[in-house]
Amino acid sequence: MMSIRYVKSGAWFGKRMVAAFACLAVCMLLPAMNANAQVLPQIEQMIAGAEQYRNTDPAKALPMAVSALNEARRLKHNPSIARALRYTGVIHFMTGDLSAAERRFDSAFRLYTVLGDMPGIAASLNNLGVINQERGLYEKAAGYFDKSVEIKFSLGDTLGACSGLINTGTIYSYTGNYDKALEYFTRVEAIASQNCDTARLIDAKINKSTVFIRQKETRTALSLLKEASKLSRLSGDDYSLAYCYNNIGGVYQTTFQNRQAIDYFKRALAIRDDLGDVAGMATTLDNLGKIYTRVKEYDIALAHFFQALKYNQQLGDQRSTAIGLNSIDELLLEKDDYYGALEYFFKAVPIARSLSLRHEAQVIYGNILVSYAALGEPDSARVYLALFNAAGDSGWYAQVKAGNKVETGGWIHERKPGHQPVLIYVLGAMVVVLSAFSAWLLYRLGQAGRTRKPENNTDSQGL
Repeated sequence: MMSIRYVKSGAWFGKRMVAAFACLAVCMLLPAMNANAQVLPQIEQMIAGAEQYRNTDPAKALPMAVSALNEARRLKHNPSIARALRYTGVIHFMTGDLSAAERRFDSAFRLYTVLGDMPGIAASLNNLGVINQERGLYEKAAGYFDKSVEIKFSLGDTLGACSGLINTGTIYSYTGNYDKALEYFTRVEAIASQNCDTARLIDAKINKSTVFIRQKETRTALSLLKEASKLSRLSGDDYSLAYCYNNIGGVYQTTFQNRQAIDYFKRALAIRDDLGDVAGMATTLDNLGKIYTRVKEYDIALAHFFQALKYNQQLGDQRSTAIGLNSIDELLLEKDDYYGALEYFFKAVPIARSLSLRHEAQVIYGNILVSYAALGEPDSARVYLALFNAAGDSGWYAQVKAGNKVETGGWIHERKPGHQPVLIYVLGAMVVVLSAFSAWLLYRLGQAGRTRKPENNTDSQGL
């Protein structure tokens, strides 16, 4: 599960491209221009105390942020309340509590609207966009980001607009429009470089690396990640460093350097565990499970997959849940348990379609068709060969949006595991089955080393 980092990535290496996609945009953590000039000094001081632990120990920062919010409410000072609401939402997000984060951001947005505070409104819209992005509600998320970016540019807040640009780029990355994603990330990288903004520069490099990994340009990806990891260490940003390690592991996974990949995934997992980054842990656990599947350590792999799935379901991260289900499926395929694999595939397909995840849907369709081929079901294999090919075309999005559905899965409760078709039927359908398998095999070779996120996800960054 690649980590795409929102300026929250996902999921293949990393939940969530992300998911995978994550950290809130740094800009929303800073004083919001005119509005924060009105925040009471004692509240700003309390938030500054929590900020010392935001990246290294968000669980420790949370009660400090809540104390700032309670004090602002006691003083009945609305600008300070809004500021503390947003900051507390950031910490909730970083500890994996999306519902609490959303409530804080929504309350802040409403209060900023009453105050007529445009910078605060823009920051809160960006926050709400990240929450919806993390949950796989991409159209809704993009709407929030577009409004936020528009306001920030109108205010002359070019740097602040970068967070929304990164998140929009992440959406393009998740849905397979890599050229558009790179356009957004490169734009942010240029702005950050001009303004010596280390945090956003790290975000842009991490997200660009995710795209290059998916495009199999591993040298470019690794170079970007080493630059980002160096900046992360120099700035003491453990949260970003974990993203870098996760995606470096993804590069080694793609190039079949399994032990190096395991080493970097374990480094990322250790940091994320220390930070309490549940979404990040889910992404990295899924990546480790894939590597252990590759080296045929199936019991270890399955334990990692189920733990990742548990985290993703707790977070309500549908994108990463679909990827996690597919990971379990592929392990079962490795063990020739085709009936078991199909059961999980059919749980993953509706999620991938509902979120318009073309990349993930094509992978799942390919795995279903090879399962049917192995079971001697050429008619079903033919159906999924067509779906596999359709998902490779950009027109797939329009079909999904139009509500085209494929009935799947009903047969699995009716068929008996020992059933085999007659030999004549198998031979007569061999051409179809071999065609399906060949298409799947060529695709899988092209996708070797794929991981979510993302890390929602693919891991990605940017609140």
